[in-house]
Amino acid sequence: MVCIVAFFVVLVLSAVSAKYRKLLGKAWGCAWRRVTLRPCDTTFRDDVKNSLLAPLAVRAPRLVRPASIAIEVLAWLMVLSLIVSLYLVGRSGLNLLVYGTCDKQNAQACSLAAQACSIDAIQPGFWESIGEGDVLGAFGREFASVGDTIATVPGRLRTWDAADFAPADATYLGGYTAGRPTALEVLDPGCHYCAQLFRNMREAGFDQTHNVTYLAYPIRAGVGDKFANSQLIATYLTAIRAFEAERAPAGSTNAAAETGDWFILEQLFTTQAADGTTTQEWMNRASAADATLRLQQWLSDDGYTADDIARIVALTGSPEVAASLQHARDVVENEIRTVSIPSLIAGGGLHAGLVDVDTLRGLG
Repeated sequence: MVCIVAFFVVLVLSAVSAKYRKLLGKAWGCAWRRVTLRPCDTTFRDDVKNSLLAPLAVRAPRLVRPASIAIEVLAWLMVLSLIVSLYLVGRSGLNLLVYGTCDKQNAQACSLAAQACSIDAIQPGFWESIGEGDVLGAFGREFASVGDTIATVPGRLRTWDAADFAPADATYLGGYTAGRPTALEVLDPGCHYCAQLFRNMREAGFDQTHNVTYLAYPIRAGVGDKFANSQLIATYLTAIRAFEAERAPAGSTNAAAETGDWFILEQLFTTQAADGTTTQEWMNRASAADATLRLQQWLSDDGYTADDIARIVALTGSPEVAASLQHARDVVENEIRTVSIPSLIAGGGLHAGLVDVDTLRGLG
């Protein structure tokens, strides 16, 4: 391994000094033979070691052999470090291409990624598994993860059509307008970047150029949700869509006018609570009972009658709504395969993380 390390050192030095360039060919010949598992047929390795050990041989001859072994060990460590570094750089670049973040297990940890709430991996990470003594599991999950990322590449290169992922009972921000392209957001009601994206859409006039719909995806964290009450809100949003589909005239849809689920999202994402925080922040720390009362109050504020609200509440516990919520989760995880919330499908592409106003205007 000494000759491999020496090759990279000589390569760097030859770029700044001509006197090292005459050694470059010899260094490459020795390094290439070692890479191809053949013994080095030159004295280059010995020349390198002798040059390093010569001063020690004069002062302490007995230390020459231990020092020679130490040099070999250090060379192995340096080569292994190089291999690991190249692997990590390659993996990060692949994740950035596919998922929009260099760390798909924690999208927020990557400084190159757009701002987002990350869908964190439920399984333990590589070093966490190593620390627990699960070496085989660590490597198995690591290579399986890379294989999954590679398998996702072809899907990322296609032209994305938001209508392919919209739920059957989709509703639209401001109502549906024929002739406009469809845009779909994957959102978590508790994620503050989803609130910011909603405000960006309004500022950019994106809802005036697109039929904007959504999939509600409460991010899980361990045994619960990342944000308190996200599942509750998502259940109400889904129940409202089911209710609107029930009362829509035969042969029509509930897409023509803006519905109560969008009123709830607007209240959640754009208003302030009485304590001076945002309504979303209040909802994220409210009890389930208080959150439920607020949701039902919003429905009343939007013109739903007591009977309407009672029916929506009944639907929140129905198998139909549970199946719809699970279907949305399956679409996000198995078809869209994003690791960042929000994610927006628009303009023929998938945009992971928060999308700024200028980009939204460009998509329009």
